[in-house]
Parts: sequence; C-alpha cells; structure tokens
Amino acid sequence: MDAKLLQTYLEYAKTEEAQAVLFVKKHLAQAKGHWVDIIDCRRYEKSPDPLHFRFVAGGLYKRRLTPQYPAKSDYISDGRFRERDYHLSVRAITWETAHRDIEQQKMRHVAATEFKITGVSYDKNRNNKNLFRDGTPPKIMALAANPNDRTDPLWDRAVSYLVGPEFVYEIKKIDIEKPGA
Repeated sequence: MDAKLLQTYLEYAKTEEAQAVLFVKKHLAQAKGHWVDIIDCRRYEKSPDPLHFRFVAGGLYKRRLTPQYPAKSDYISDGRFRERDYHLSVRAITWETAHRDIEQQKMRHVAATEFKITGVSYDKNRNNKNLFRDGTPPKIMALAANPNDRTDPLWDRAVSYLVGPEFVYEIKKIDIEKPGA
C-alpha cells in the first residue's frame, strides 16, 4: 500500500466533504452504483452528529472504473489478519479510483445526475409548555403548580425531569435532476 496515498486519504476522511459523501450514500438511494461528487455543503455546526447537514449539493457519476484491491493475504502478519489496515487500504484505493473516474468523466463532458439534499434540525420541545417530561412521578409533577417555590427538597430530584431542548434532524427536501432533463 502506498503510504502517501493512505496519508492523503486519512486527511481527506477528516473533512466535511468526506462526511457529506457518507450523508449522500445514506439518504439518496440513487447514489448506489455511482461516485458522489460534492459541489457544496454546509453542516449544522453545533450538532454532535457529523452527518447533520443544512444542505449537500453535488453530482452522481456512473462508476466506470473498478478499484483494484490488494489480496487479503498481503495483510497477514504473524498469522493474524490486520483487518483495520486492510479496510483503510481499501477505502483509500476506492477514494483514489472515484476521484480519477470523476475527473476523467468531467474531462469527457459527461453530464452528472445533479442533486441537492436539504435537512433541518429543530428543537421538538420548543412549543412544549410543560415544565416536566412525560412519565415524571406524580409527587414531582405536583411541583409544577408553583415553580417559583424552590423550598421543597424534591426539587433536587425534579431538576432531572425538566423538559429541555431535544434536537431532531430530518431530511426536508431531495431534488434530483437527471442529465438532459
């Protein structure tokens, strides 16, 4: 395995673009059998999930080149299969093949299937007027009658039942434009 290719791939794998490719593969059934070329994307910066995007736009190119993977036997040392090394090698080779294939198709002016996926993240509790979550014990629920009186010792436990923001992510819209359409 070419160490330089592996290093370049590992740098790429940390990028927003790499996450966007995974996002497209997850949410766009038409991506199967295609290389994904990301044109533009924007993540939800505060989301802990790296696959939460405001939008991802790009193109799908038919896979014309086939990656040539090394034999698994090349990744056996001391009788043990180095699975992690093998999988990283396969991913790096796939990534390189995809970029080479996409570039070749662009040079031949092959039209891609264009797509734009738009997602939305929102607090599903934003209109919830209740102080406590559903399933809160009745004794604690009774504290909601006078929330400004914090003298009851139950408030120490009640804090863990408060309704807080709960962010949900959903795909809002998927636009696909076939070439020549």
